[in-house]
Amino acid sequence: MINIIKSLNPILYVIVGILITAAAQILLKIGSSFEILKSQWLLYLFLSLCCYSISFVSYYFALRYFDISKISPIMMSSIICIITVYGFLSGEKINLSRLLGIVISIIAIIFIYKN
Repeated sequence: MINIIKSLNPILYVIVGILITAAAQILLKIGSSFEILKSQWLLYLFLSLCCYSISFVSYYFALRYFDISKISPIMMSSIICIITVYGFLSGEKINLSRLLGIVISIIAIIFIYKN
Protein backbone atom coordinates (compact mmCIF):
# COMPACT_ATOMS: atom_id res chain seq x y z
CA MET A 1 0.00 0.00 0.00
CA ILE A 2 2.80 2.43 0.89
CA ASN A 3 4.53 1.71 -2.45
CA ILE A 4 1.33 2.59 -4.32
CA ILE A 5 1.06 5.90 -2.45
CA LYS A 6 4.69 6.76 -3.16
CA SER A 7 4.33 5.98 -6.87
CA LEU A 8 1.46 8.44 -7.46
CA ASN A 9 1.93 11.63 -9.44
CA PRO A 10 2.89 14.33 -6.87
CA ILE A 11 0.20 16.73 -8.12
CA LEU A 12 -2.39 14.17 -7.00
CA TYR A 13 -1.27 14.71 -3.40
CA VAL A 14 -2.11 18.39 -3.81
CA ILE A 15 -5.49 17.72 -5.42
CA VAL A 16 -6.45 15.11 -2.81
CA GLY A 17 -5.36 17.44 -0.02
CA ILE A 18 -7.47 20.28 -1.40
CA LEU A 19 -10.59 18.19 -1.96
CA ILE A 20 -10.40 16.31 1.32
CA THR A 21 -9.76 19.47 3.36
CA ALA A 22 -12.74 21.13 1.70
CA ALA A 23 -14.84 18.05 2.47
CA ALA A 24 -13.74 18.19 6.11
CA GLN A 25 -14.82 21.82 6.39
CA ILE A 26 -18.15 21.12 4.71
CA LEU A 27 -18.75 18.21 7.09
CA LEU A 28 -18.00 20.50 10.03
CA LYS A 29 -20.48 23.04 8.68
CA ILE A 30 -23.19 20.40 8.31
CA GLY A 31 -22.40 18.97 11.74
CA SER A 32 -22.69 22.38 13.35
CA SER A 33 -26.44 22.30 12.68
CA PHE A 34 -26.86 19.46 15.19
CA GLU A 35 -26.88 19.66 18.95
CA ILE A 36 -23.46 19.08 20.50
CA LEU A 37 -22.76 15.52 21.67
CA LYS A 38 -25.77 14.07 19.87
CA SER A 39 -25.16 11.11 17.55
CA GLN A 40 -25.41 13.15 14.31
CA TRP A 41 -23.00 15.77 15.64
CA LEU A 42 -20.52 13.08 16.71
CA LEU A 43 -20.79 11.38 13.31
CA TYR A 44 -20.00 14.57 11.38
CA LEU A 45 -17.21 15.44 13.79
CA PHE A 46 -15.68 11.98 13.36
CA LEU A 47 -15.97 12.11 9.56
CA SER A 48 -14.41 15.56 9.52
CA LEU A 49 -11.51 14.38 11.68
CA CYS A 50 -10.95 11.44 9.32
CA CYS A 51 -10.89 13.80 6.35
CA TYR A 52 -8.44 16.14 8.07
CA SER A 53 -6.19 13.17 8.86
CA ILE A 54 -6.16 12.02 5.24
CA SER A 55 -5.53 15.58 4.11
CA PHE A 56 -2.63 15.91 6.55
CA VAL A 57 -0.94 12.82 5.10
CA SER A 58 -1.58 14.04 1.56
CA TYR A 59 -0.08 17.43 2.40
CA TYR A 60 2.93 15.69 3.94
CA PHE A 61 3.59 13.80 0.69
CA ALA A 62 3.03 16.96 -1.39
CA LEU A 63 5.67 18.79 0.64
CA ARG A 64 8.19 16.11 -0.31
CA TYR A 65 7.92 17.22 -3.94
CA PHE A 66 7.00 20.91 -3.85
CA ASP A 67 8.28 24.01 -2.07
CA ILE A 68 6.16 25.07 0.86
CA SER A 69 6.11 28.62 -0.52
CA LYS A 70 4.22 27.30 -3.56
CA ILE A 71 2.09 24.53 -2.17
CA SER A 72 0.58 26.23 0.90
CA PRO A 73 -0.90 29.25 -0.90
CA ILE A 74 -2.25 27.02 -3.67
CA MET A 75 -3.92 24.66 -1.22
CA MET A 76 -5.39 27.43 0.93
CA SER A 77 -6.68 29.49 -2.00
CA SER A 78 -8.24 26.46 -3.63
CA ILE A 79 -9.98 25.45 -0.42
CA ILE A 80 -11.39 28.98 -0.07
CA CYS A 81 -12.83 28.75 -3.57
CA ILE A 82 -14.40 25.32 -2.99
CA ILE A 83 -15.92 26.31 0.36
CA THR A 84 -17.33 29.51 -1.17
CA VAL A 85 -18.92 27.53 -4.00
CA TYR A 86 -20.44 25.17 -1.42
CA GLY A 87 -21.75 28.17 0.49
CA PHE A 88 -23.36 29.51 -2.66
CA LEU A 89 -24.93 26.13 -3.48
CA SER A 90 -26.27 25.81 0.07
CA GLY A 91 -27.96 29.19 -0.06
CA GLU A 92 -25.38 31.58 1.38
CA LYS A 93 -25.27 34.93 -0.35
CA ILE A 94 -22.15 35.88 -2.26
CA ASN A 95 -21.56 39.60 -2.40
CA LEU A 96 -19.16 41.53 -4.61
CA SER A 97 -16.29 41.44 -2.10
CA ARG A 98 -16.51 37.63 -1.76
CA LEU A 99 -16.63 37.25 -5.52
CA LEU A 100 -13.62 39.52 -5.86
CA GLY A 101 -11.79 37.44 -3.25
CA ILE A 102 -12.47 34.26 -5.23
CA VAL A 103 -11.19 35.84 -8.43
CA ILE A 104 -8.04 37.12 -6.69
CA SER A 105 -7.45 33.66 -5.18
CA ILE A 106 -7.71 32.00 -8.58
CA ILE A 107 -5.33 34.54 -10.13
CA ALA A 108 -2.91 34.02 -7.24
CA ILE A 109 -2.98 30.25 -7.76
CA ILE A 110 -2.13 30.73 -11.44
CA PHE A 111 0.76 33.11 -10.70
CA ILE A 112 2.21 30.95 -7.93
CA TYR A 113 1.96 27.75 -9.97
CA LYS A 114 3.57 29.31 -13.04
CA ASN A 115 6.49 30.74 -11.09
